[in-house]
Amino acid sequence: MDPIQKQMPMLNLPGRSAAALSPTAPAGGKNSERLKQACEDFESIFVDFMLQQMRRTVPENELFGGGNAEQIYTSMMDSELAKSISHQRGLGLADQMYRQLMNTTAGKEKKDP
Repeated sequence: MDPIQKQMPMLNLPGRSAAALSPTAPAGGKNSERLKQACEDFESIFVDFMLQQMRRTVPENELFGGGNAEQIYTSMMDSELAKSISHQRGLGLADQMYRQLMNTTAGKEKKDP
């Protein structure tokens, strides 16, 4: 396991509605829904990792002293903030990934007999 994977905890994220990602998405059943969920989960993990890296650049405050409890709290807060960001409006990453992957899979389905 590389260092980046160690820093990115897997998130158990509730799903959003199917129409929230792409209004032009083809109605393709379970695989389409699973792909949308995977894209949303990836965006949430990406935002969480980005927030953790941003927090590392902030110097520690002598007033609170830090410690394990503060690190655990800020890590949990970053994860929840990432979920909130990605499940509301998001960065648009999940939408772009979904469209690209749907185009890729649609192209493969047309080529295969």
